[in-house]
Amino acid sequence: SQYASEAERGMELALYRLGQRDDGSEVLTELVERYPTSSFAADAQFEIAMRSYNAERYEDAAEEFRRVVSQFPGFSAADRAHYLMAEAYRQAGLTRDAELSYEQFLSFFPESEFRPMVHFYLGSIRFEKGEYLRAAIDFTGIIDGEAPRDIAAAALFNMALCRRMLGESEEARESLERYRTEYSSTDERAVDIAYQLGDIHEKAGRTKEAIEEYKRSIAAKPPEPLRIELHYRIGFCREQLEDLDGALESYRSARKAGDKRDAFRLLAVARSASIYEQQENYKGALAAYRDLIENATDQELVVAAQERAAQIETFVE
Repeated sequence: SQYASEAERGMELALYRLGQRDDGSEVLTELVERYPTSSFAADAQFEIAMRSYNAERYEDAAEEFRRVVSQFPGFSAADRAHYLMAEAYRQAGLTRDAELSYEQFLSFFPESEFRPMVHFYLGSIRFEKGEYLRAAIDFTGIIDGEAPRDIAAAALFNMALCRRMLGESEEARESLERYRTEYSSTDERAVDIAYQLGDIHEKAGRTKEAIEEYKRSIAAKPPEPLRIELHYRIGFCREQLEDLDGALESYRSARKAGDKRDAFRLLAVARSASIYEQQENYKGALAAYRDLIENATDQELVVAAQERAAQIETFVE
């Protein structure tokens, strides 16, 4: 009867309102189970899932969002529920489930506002799997679309990395330079962008350009291990240009590393020893070889340094 229907709807509404309290999850579950066809049931199930998601119970949240998607296909926020289901899988470390959910999302919701984020995370998953071409396609879709600025910037940077992994260095360079032009040359990616550009230039034989990019990366204040590597790389580039004094200056900067056994520091020490010998600066060479003897972990390198040091000592004395 009409009165029975109104009473039942009143009960549904009462349960839904009770479920909005902080301790109302059980009430919401009761609403979904008792009145699965209620207009409140989908909202209640979504609320249950959101509570698990916000509490970082991601596996539970993924299953609960899946119920929203499967049991309430006409739910007004179905795209959001599906997106959060995929996100919950990703946060739970269930990468395969997340990837499948993202792929399904793109098929089911061609007009959703969440598509740029889905493409971004799908591209990130594929990048981690080594599927660089597929990842690049995902990131390209974001760049050419109407994604939020921060997502488009991240996608452009990631696409450049994909291009590098695919051996498309010049395309990667263009993407990195485009990032600087369209977004920023001083943001949190400044170190990595300059490093990548320097490496591209160095491998292409554009040594002077490589040096300038490595300097730019240092100016952006990289972490200590990368700073040491950059000084070493600048030194090596200067050697290629036959600027031995400039190379020694860069190698000295690398040798100041707090970690005496840092791999790039030791490379800088070894190159310094070689240059000192060329310049007949035997005291400098001997000091460098003794540094290697004390700090190198490669026994072959230690033995070689010991042999050269023994030979040079005759010149120094």
